[in-house]
Amino acid sequence: MQKCASEGFAIDGFYRDDKTSREILAFHEEDNCRWQLVDKDGTCTDGQFKRTDDPNILVIKKENGEEFGTVHVAYISRRRDQGQIYLIRNTKVTRFYLVSTDPAFTVESGDVDTDG
Repeated sequence: MQKCASEGFAIDGFYRDDKTSREILAFHEEDNCRWQLVDKDGTCTDGQFKRTDDPNILVIKKENGEEFGTVHVAYISRRRDQGQIYLIRNTKVTRFYLVSTDPAFTVESGDVDTDG
């Protein structure tokens, strides 16, 4: 756990918000550090992320390079069967919990593309 805290947790996978379970946030580090948020209305926002000097804080940017927010990785269990991250955008903080370590992204057709 200390190593992950100092070197960064593996974040690949997808997460659901803890209040409504209707927002999904996905990450795939090996695919050009890709992320995607599907909000409760089904709107997708995509882009790239970059780890900061603190490897458990990520700056996420939209496809056009505009900053979208910051993600703080609170923890991911050693077996990667549990985890929590926080998305901070504007003044809103949303907590997400790990659902699967297989990244899954919604594509234009509305289908889900799994990068497992």
